[in-house]
Amino acid sequence: MIKKISTIALATVAFIALTGCGEDKAPEVKTYKYTTVQVYEKSCIKCHGKHGEGNPKKKTPALNDRTPGEMAEDLYDVKNGGTSGQSSGTDHEVMEHNMQKLVDKGYDYDINSMAEFLSYLAKTN
Repeated sequence: MIKKISTIALATVAFIALTGCGEDKAPEVKTYKYTTVQVYEKSCIKCHGKHGEGNPKKKTPALNDRTPGEMAEDLYDVKNGGTSGQSSGTDHEVMEHNMQKLVDKGYDYDINSMAEFLSYLAKTN
């Protein structure tokens, strides 16, 4: 009898844990202080150029030579310290440091929106 009660109690606890107590939680929507365009114009353009073409003198890479998906991966690496598993571990170190400073100043952005914007810049060049 005790074994049966223990099994029922354990099953009930597992069910509640797996269903989240019946609460439907909407995904968190992050809001940003600036639009993607404003972030690019205020913090990226001086090094990466008006059309994302990069600047060899400043050793800044072009941002308009990848697909939006590839660019999103690179941006994810920069914002998260190379955690997508695709980063070489060193290519983005300087920008990872700079990115944290930009976020602290309010220049954070949605990765997919920025990747799409950079794709748009490539088409306007």
